[in-house]
Amino acid sequence: MQQEKISEPLKSVGEAKIYDYDPDLSAHPIPAHLHAIPEQPETRTDNLLIRFERLLNWVFRIMMVLAGMGLALLTFSQVIMRYVLESPFTGIEEASILLAVWVYFLGMGYATREREHIHGGIVSLVVKDPYKVGVIRFIGSITCMFAAILFGYFACKYALKEIDKGRVSVNLRWPRGIWSASMIVGFAMMVGYFLLETINEFRDLRSQSRSYKSRKRDTQEV
Repeated sequence: MQQEKISEPLKSVGEAKIYDYDPDLSAHPIPAHLHAIPEQPETRTDNLLIRFERLLNWVFRIMMVLAGMGLALLTFSQVIMRYVLESPFTGIEEASILLAVWVYFLGMGYATREREHIHGGIVSLVVKDPYKVGVIRFIGSITCMFAAILFGYFACKYALKEIDKGRVSVNLRWPRGIWSASMIVGFAMMVGYFLLETINEFRDLRSQSRSYKSRKRDTQEV
């Protein structure tokens, strides 16, 4: 028994099963039709959009890295000032919260891009037809997009209210709109990536429908 376990080939990290209940989502990288960004552009407009998205993704990733590093540095500085120098500065806590909310909402949008957000796969256990599973996923993506639009609307409404009234933080006296703007960016990323995801799933459903009709036609001719 032990020899059999040792002889089993080990899977690499890229082949690891994450969602065992959903075969399509357990593979990494995720199939193109389930990913927010298609691997190959179908039109010239797709090519331009993909290039623009890559630029935005590069900017957002740099922002997340810088915000994360800044948050770690501020936390370390506050520990030194509080417990070593015994002279804490409350402004560091405000700056830390600022960086933390930006990391959170940028990460929220990036997780949507990579389709790493929390989701369920019980449909794959009940429905076995790939086309029907695709339809259910398509409906789910549309639902998520409209939910992100709804929550994003209220987030933008709150953020614009903060900016319009010119509210500032207690210690640093920085505009609170800097904190609130993270919600606008995060939900805008979610809506955009859910939209791209929906388009990819619709194209996949259309291609599946065409292939099914062609197979049915060939069967009838035979």
